This record gives sequence, structure tokens and C-alpha cells, in this order.
Amino acid sequence: MNFDQFSKEYLPKINKHLNDYFAGQDDDIFRIMNYSLNSTGKRLRPLLTLAVLSSAFKTIDKPQIEAAAAVEFVHAYSLVHDDLPEMDNDDRRRGQASVWKRFGVGNAVLAGDGLLTEAFKKLSDLLLPEDMKIKLIYNLSLAAGPFNMVRGQQLDLFGRQKIESVKDLELVHLMKTGALMTYAATAGGILADLSVDKIRQLNIFGANLGIAFQIRDDLDDIQQDKRERKESFPIMIGIDDSKKELEEHKKIAIDALNKIDDFQKKILLDLVEKI
Repeated sequence: MNFDQFSKEYLPKINKHLNDYFAGQDDDIFRIMNYSLNSTGKRLRPLLTLAVLSSAFKTIDKPQIEAAAAVEFVHAYSLVHDDLPEMDNDDRRRGQASVWKRFGVGNAVLAGDGLLTEAFKKLSDLLLPEDMKIKLIYNLSLAAGPFNMVRGQQLDLFGRQKIESVKDLELVHLMKTGALMTYAATAGGILADLSVDKIRQLNIFGANLGIAFQIRDDLDDIQQDKRERKESFPIMIGIDDSKKELEEHKKIAIDALNKIDDFQKKILLDLVEKI
């Protein structure tokens, strides 16, 4: 099975769970949260969690799908807040009006807050062993908090004049984009009850997959980034060297996977190649 086949099987299950999550809640805040949570998206992060679980030859049932979907609440929150006028000031998101543009800045802030906090309630409600839930909650908190996503966004917003090298840029993207990819891969290892050493390799895999994903995004958005005077890999080091960086991070991700034994890697290797 390749990643497209895996996605075809599990994406509808992830989407159904997220579409149904706020069903029956009629208050405006839930309507706004649902608008962001269920805008069109590839659901790459929950699919990554489930792909790791499948690669470890573990069964994927309702609790595992619900656990994997929790990361989408954090991802949706980050996009709602990133789009705000005080942040990236984007009017559009995934082909529709951004949350603040449609519902107002105040509602966007509150909807983002609601999505973020609901992710942890969601994990705590899972029908899974308590120690497993604690590990998931801790790792998602680490990814979303001031050591990763929050700090990465702050550097991107206020520290652009301090981004002087590829390493500086990699650090920002490792915290902004790589953190949730790292969490998603790690969460799969936690759900599969893998050893600490194997989860450490998944951590390396996820981090480098996240940076590779961001470089690919930078290459696709080079003209827009030039107009908005944003720092990016191709703007800083050129297209050819950016492609080399992309391949280097893909290689590191693949090397990490290859260090995990008793692991069927085809789906994850296919995902790396798609980037």
C-alpha cells in the first residue's frame, strides 16, 4: 500500500469524525470553530500518525482515529491566529474567507483559543490507557507551546531581521511547521507503544519531514513571498540550493526510518517522496 491508497482509506474516517465533532452545538462559537476545523485540508498530520501506527503493524480502530485527529484542532487554531491582521494579515484560507475576515477579529481569537484547548480535552477523553493519554497530552503541549509553535511564530513575526542564515530559518520552521509534524509522528509511536529509542527516531523523522515540507512550500510560494518580503529558503539561498536542502532533509528522515526495526516503511517512505 502506498500513501495515496492509505489516505483514500483513512481520510474519510478522519473527516467524518471531525465533521461530526461539534454536531448538535448551535452556539456561534462552535459554528465558527467548525468553520475552521472543517475547511478543506489534506489532514496530513493525523494521516501521518495513523501511517506510523499501521507501519508498526498495529490495529487502527475508533480510539486511534480520534487520537490522531486531535492534532487537527491545534493545526486549525494555529491557522486561525496566523491569519489575524496583527499576525500574517491574510484574508483567505484554503479558498474561503479566513475566520477573522468572515466573523471578526474577536471571534477569531476566541475560536482559536477554543480549538487549542479542546485538543487536550479530546485527548483526555479517549478510551485509551491513562499513561498513553498523558504522553500524548504532554507531547502535544510541547509542540504547541512556547518552546515550539508559539516561539516560532514570534520569531517569524518580530524577529525577521534576526534571520541571517539558513540555520536561523530552519529553526523557525522547525518550531512553526516541524513541531506538529514531529508530534504527529511521535504520537503514532506512542499509540503503537513503541520503545523510547524507536520514538526518538520517529521524532527525527517528523522534524525533518516538517522542514522538507516547508521548503517545498517555500519553493511553491516564492513569488508571493517576494511580494510580501518574507524570508524563505529560495529567497535566502536560491532555488537550486533550496532543492538540495530539501533532499538533505528527506535523506535524514529516511535514515531515521531505516533505524527502526520490525517496521513496514513503505507508506512513510512514499510520503517522503511525495514531498
